[in-house]
Amino acid sequence: MGHEFQPLGVDVDDILAAMRQAGSYLDITPSDALSLYRLALGHALSRLRLGISVERLMTREVRVIAADAPAAEAAALLAETGFSGAPVLEGDTLVGVLSFKDFLPRLGLPRNATPMALVAERIGRPHGGDAACGECGFAGLAARDLMTAPALTIGPEAPIGQAATLMETRGVNRLPVLHDGALVGIISRGDVVRASQSLAVEE
Repeated sequence: MGHEFQPLGVDVDDILAAMRQAGSYLDITPSDALSLYRLALGHALSRLRLGISVERLMTREVRVIAADAPAAEAAALLAETGFSGAPVLEGDTLVGVLSFKDFLPRLGLPRNATPMALVAERIGRPHGGDAACGECGFAGLAARDLMTAPALTIGPEAPIGQAATLMETRGVNRLPVLHDGALVGIISRGDVVRASQSLAVEE
């Protein structure tokens, strides 16, 4: 046969990772073996979760913004949906992503400013500043003028671990999912977190 039974997907790498995590030599007792197994199981579950395809976790009904939508309309859509960003389409073609961060430079704030920094900036304006502000430099601008382009995307068959790494390294909260050039869904950091919580296996 040549292959030993590996319960719940735990393999040698998981055992070795668990032993490194334990941090010391183990004189194995039943209690130690159980502790080691539980540590190894945690590593196995993390590995298996990261291998799940993007397609299984993505949101298929995507709220999008038209490239020619006025900036104020695009901002209102994001506020209404509660999303911090959305894909921008020119017809049926994905041309970029518009997010909260894309509005900040026009408000005199860096792209990495927090929502609270925006609140502080607005509160700190002289009385009447808002009335004189109009659209605060957004008049005449459309979504295409503010969006980040080209959009960072991922395919539906990619492992969720790849999506998580892309979002972390590129500092984005969501990735449009493209199949043969067409937008078929969107995957967010929240989707990854919820999946990690819901896919827990009883030890």
